[in-house]
Amino acid sequence: MALFVGPQDGACRAEAVARDGGLVVVRVGDAASAEAALSQQSVNLVVLVGGPDGRIDFSACHRLSALRAAPVLVVAAAEHELDRVLALELGADGCVAQGCWDRELIARMRALTRRAARPTLASAAATLRFRDFRLDLSKRELRRLDGSRLRLSRSEFDLLDLFVGAPSRLLSSEEIAKAFAAGETLNPRAVAVRVYRLRRRLRDGSGPDLIRTVHGMGYVFEAAVRPE
Repeated sequence: MALFVGPQDGACRAEAVARDGGLVVVRVGDAASAEAALSQQSVNLVVLVGGPDGRIDFSACHRLSALRAAPVLVVAAAEHELDRVLALELGADGCVAQGCWDRELIARMRALTRRAARPTLASAAATLRFRDFRLDLSKRELRRLDGSRLRLSRSEFDLLDLFVGAPSRLLSSEEIAKAFAAGETLNPRAVAVRVYRLRRRLRDGSGPDLIRTVHGMGYVFEAAVRPE
């Protein structure tokens, strides 16, 4: 089920595309109503839609992304590129411009629902250790060795999953974009935003950053990773 959040006049076309693509659609008007729906129903995708002017509710974006109950796709006006970047900063799993091709819109919706449904790492090890962290893949939890938990958004966890699967190896922006989901187009700037957000989460001040940027080439996860 796809849960649409936003005013009716902003969500009309996107809802129609979702229904035509075979998704069951429910619409609510604001973040509070969305939280109530998420607590009562099984939701595969949250679609946050801008109003008539195409601007999105950043507070709602942050609240719904932090819940990690389902992937969050933001639909914002094409001319508001900064809004889409800020939405990714706030934890959204994907962004698309209003007025985009219908096939692109449904492809992104399906891609996010597929990604949410599958495990992110096929590995015999349920728990991995690196630096001062313990990563529980089955519970999708990241904790420091002192037991404190770092709350990651779904997209942050998926990106960390990708990095720990390829430690010390250079991953280009194109590889990272392709690994997220078929049908979701992430440009290098959007990839950089996600990497920056994860790097900031992992920063503890006790050593160099875990993720190193190789300018013009990509990113390297520099910690040794071992199973527990």
